[in-house]
Formats: sequence, structure tokens, C-alpha cells
Amino acid sequence: MNTLTRADASALAFDNFPSARAGNFKFYSYIKQRIPPYAPVNSLLGEPRKGLNMTERKVISAIPSSTELAADTSLIPVWDPTVPFPSPKHMEEPGIITQVSVERGQHGVYHYLHESTIAWHRGQFHVGWANHPHLEDNNRNEIIRGKTSADGLRWSEPSVWVQAPQNGASSFNHPLIFSQSDTLYGFFVAWHDGKPTTQVFLHDDRTGAWQYQPNCDIPGFLPFCTPQLMNDGNWIIGGEYGWYESAVIISQGSDLTRWDLVTIPRPEALKILYPETALVSQPDRILAICRPNAKFNREAPHLVYPPDEEMFTAPMSESRDNGRTWTPLGLCNFPLTASMPFSGRLSTGQNYLLTNSLATEEGRSLLSLAVTSPEGGLFRRIFKVRHQDWPARRLFEGYGAESYVGTFTEWSYPKAVEHNGHLYVVYSQGKEDCALSIIPLESLAV
Repeated sequence: MNTLTRADASALAFDNFPSARAGNFKFYSYIKQRIPPYAPVNSLLGEPRKGLNMTERKVISAIPSSTELAADTSLIPVWDPTVPFPSPKHMEEPGIITQVSVERGQHGVYHYLHESTIAWHRGQFHVGWANHPHLEDNNRNEIIRGKTSADGLRWSEPSVWVQAPQNGASSFNHPLIFSQSDTLYGFFVAWHDGKPTTQVFLHDDRTGAWQYQPNCDIPGFLPFCTPQLMNDGNWIIGGEYGWYESAVIISQGSDLTRWDLVTIPRPEALKILYPETALVSQPDRILAICRPNAKFNREAPHLVYPPDEEMFTAPMSESRDNGRTWTPLGLCNFPLTASMPFSGRLSTGQNYLLTNSLATEEGRSLLSLAVTSPEGGLFRRIFKVRHQDWPARRLFEGYGAESYVGTFTEWSYPKAVEHNGHLYVVYSQGKEDCALSIIPLESLAV
């Protein structure tokens, strides 16, 4: 059979696909919709694939499947390699799941919505997100808005939480909210001169306003994972520092306005763009799970990585001293595309991990939830949360160069909170709408 090694295929893709280097959106769409990602080269010769040349066929055939990657014992185990990782075709949904639309983009108002966040606080769900009138433009003209709900099904009208020029910022985004001891905290990223800073806000439950806490800024840090309580009584948040470094912040005891920054080491050869770190907290250790670099990234075709920097699984690190020191990042066996993971711990004792499928399989059109046993340890079961390419995007104008209107959707950048025996998972749909999935914990049993 005419096949290539993984490295050969990567080099061929980078050298021979001008459309990939240029970030041509249609190339990725074509790859996703027309080609079975892991079929042998010989099976790609029929009529449906006649538009591909032999180099393209060889590249696709050499890319490993998620099932193969999860069983690879040469990688650091996060998924139990003795348990077959189901392909998107065979992955099951939870026995019960409720789908809710929280907010939809409106023509002529806000075409971009992303980075949703959720908390349960004093009898209400609070959901927030970043908005822009047209496109994704981190450091200019994004604002944070949100809604409330008593039951997660019916939602209030949206209100503005923070916006420029408050605190001298040009933009606000990457919201993260968390309720603790009857206080609702907001960790919002403010932009000044193109540089991000996490700022701490407290919610005024009487007026609904978010109050900035001065002298609590965390320059360069972007938060992605909800605070988790550690064995030493401190809290920890996963995120990134300056786009390229995986990082965490650790609270000064129970004071959730004062934080210390810790960056996670990595080998020089392991380069990451947007680590967007999730944290898996277990009794004896904390795992940091990062977004990998990925080729054939149809959802972000403007991001193209050299062959020696592509990844098919998540970079990960481990801490056994409450986040103060970490092992150098290395590749684990959990398949993941270039998209933000999110993790937490259920009242059942199970860890959960929300991720998107490999870009060469379903990419961000498949949002899944993996769980451990109640004792923690390795992930052993995975469920579909959302899995569909359509409806087509209506409004999102991309990143400025090419509109995404009319293209397939995505279900991405999830965050979650447990309440009353259910897990509430919020995420962006097509980067223009906010959606919510409600899953009973009993449906996530291992």
C-alpha cells in the first residue's frame, strides 16, 4: 500500500499545499467534507476523490485516528489506553441531554459572540460572553455582555457587563465568572496597547453592576478554567501567559482577588500558540491540559504551523505540590484539535474534560465530554455533547480577511457548572450564538 510516515505527510502538506500556507478556508472545508480522514491511499482513488492529487491523498491517509492516538502507550496516559477511544461515528450521547439557546447574534447589532462563561449564584444562573459588532478582534471594540435565568431554560434580556473605555481599556473579553461564599467574581481580560491583563470584578447583586477591584490586575495572564480548590486551601485557575506559555494563577488563601502567577515549563522544541490551559484536579495531583497546535484546522485556517510544530494530542503537565512546580509539558494520549479544553470535578468524584474532536475528523463540529471513574485517575468514557456541521453561520465575519457567513458551524470554548444534580455546559455556536447543554449526572456514570 502506498503510505507515508506522519512526518513525511506533514512536510508534504506544508510544502505542497499553497492554500494551506495561505489559510484558504475552502481547502479545509473540502478536506473535511469530501475525504474520509484515515482511509488508505488506494481507497481514495474513486470518483468522489478525483479532485485530489496523489500528494493530498497520501497526506490524509498518513494522519492517525483518535482511536489510534489514545491507544499509543508511548504518549503520557490521560485517557486509559486499554479502553478503546470511540471514533466520532461510534461515540454515544448521554442518555438524557437538554439543548437550550441562550443568545443569538443579531444582524446589524452583534455578529460575533464567543468565550461563554457560566455560574450559579444566589438562585440564578449567570451566563456571560464576549461580543463584537462584526468579527473576532481581541484588542479592539469587544465588550462583555450577559444574561440571567432561574431555571436555565428561560433567559433575561442581555445587559452590558463591562466595555471600553472603562479602566482605560480598548476592549474586554475572555470572561470567567465564579461564585464562592455568596460573592460572584468576574475575571475579565482588559486590553491596553494590544496587551492583555486579567482584571478582577465583583458583582453587585443589588444593582447588577460589576465593580472593578483596583490593584488586583494580573498582567499578561488570560483565564480559561474555573477556580478549583486545592488541598492546601488555595484556589487555582488555568490559563495562559502572553499567548505562548501555559500558566496558572494561585490565590492567596481564600482571598480571590489576590493571585500569584506560575508559568508551566516546556521543552524548547515544544512550541504552543494559545495554550488555553484546563486543569484536572485529583486528590494527589493536578494535570494541566493544553490546546495543541493542529494542521488542517478548518475553524482557524489563518493559523498554519510548520511541520515540526503540529500536534494531534494535548500537551500536558503534572503538579504534585498544589501548582507551585510542574513537570515540563509533554504530549499525552488525549486526542484534541486546536481548540480550548475545559475541565472540572463533579460531586460524584468524577473528573470531566470538555474538548473538540481532531480537526481531521470532526473538528469543532463535535463537542465531547470525557469522564473518569468516581475515584479519578484516567479518563475512561466519552460522550457527545453536540455533533453537527449545520446550521450555516449567519453573521460571523471571521477575522477581517474572509467572512464565515454560509459556512459550517462550530460548538466550542465550553465552560460548565454543576447545579442540583446536573451539569450545565455553555459554549459558543458558530462564534455568533451562545448555547447551553444540560446533562443529568446520572447520565455520565462510568
